[in-house]
This record gives sequence, structure tokens and C-alpha cells, in this order.
Amino acid sequence: MLTIKEREEYFAFLGLGAYNKANVLRFQKIAFPTLPHEQDGKYGKKTDTALRHWRNVKKYAPSFRPEEFRCKCNGRYCTGYPARMKKIQLQHIQKIRDHYGKPMTVTSGLRCKTFNAKLSGSSRNSRHLTGYATDFYIAGVTDTLARRKSAIRYIRGLKHHRYSYGNGYNSNGVKVYAPNMGSAIHTDTE
Repeated sequence: MLTIKEREEYFAFLGLGAYNKANVLRFQKIAFPTLPHEQDGKYGKKTDTALRHWRNVKKYAPSFRPEEFRCKCNGRYCTGYPARMKKIQLQHIQKIRDHYGKPMTVTSGLRCKTFNAKLSGSSRNSRHLTGYATDFYIAGVTDTLARRKSAIRYIRGLKHHRYSYGNGYNSNGVKVYAPNMGSAIHTDTE
């Protein structure tokens, strides 16, 4: 967990005011809006993970909101932040956003193990579990196979790229069948 000094720095960076019980509670209400049982003003592991996530997104991917990467289980199995998005992945996504100059819709960011297991076609070792993967859609950029191929070729050239795919194509140049992706692209980093 973060030290008291680090918590104070993170709270200041995020504009949450001084690190104290009242502001921890205020942050919990923002981070866990549908989970009143997690809103107690006590700084524990779940709050620590969420705070680290929020700081990383604000620092390394300023075009995005921390909530965009929240687990899509909607609080059924986790707080929404079973891990934090990693710096390298957020920088990767921000570079893609900057390159295209258009808003990106994050269709999947973080995932808890239970939610991940319920998704058709999902790997049990998905990098979404650890904050190293993002699925996204960009209108006019990923909506056709030809455009997805072009975007994946661009993404493949980014530093720290590990793997990307969309319905019809992957970063190894291989045809893939992934209808559950729709017009989205998955990308992850080392």
C-alpha cells in the first residue's frame, strides 16, 4: 500500500484535498458510486488500488477518465478496480488517441477474474486482469476490416506493443475470427 506521504501526494495530484478520513470517504463515493459498503472513510487495499489507478490514468492518459477503464461487472464481483491500469498501457492508449485525434470509446479495460471468466472467448490469463490491456473503438477508424487492419498495423509499430487484434485480423498479420469484438480492437503491452 502507499505510504502516508504518497497518499498525501496522490490526493493533492488528483485535487482531492488533504489526505484525511473525510476526503477518503469522498474519493470512495466517486470511485465506488454503486457500492455503499465500500464507502467507510477507511483507507484499505481496495481504496489503495483505486487511488493508484486514478492517479495513473490522470498522469499517463489525460484524454481519458479513470472510470472508463472500470471493470464492466458493475460491482457484482469487484469494486471495479481489481487492479490498476499500468503506466505503459496508458501511455500506449494515449499515443493511439493522439495519433488519430479522435475520441476513443474504451469497451474493456480492467476485468476481475469472475467477470473475465464469464466472457465468451476470453483468455483465463487475459492481460485485462493485470491492467496491461484495453479494448477500444474509434468511429471512422475501427469500423471496417480495412480500417482495423490499418489501425493494427500502426499500433504494432508502437514501442512496448505486445499484441493486438480485431475481428478479422491480428498484429501478426493473421486472419482471426472474433465476432464478439464487433468493431473494437484489443491491444496490450509488454
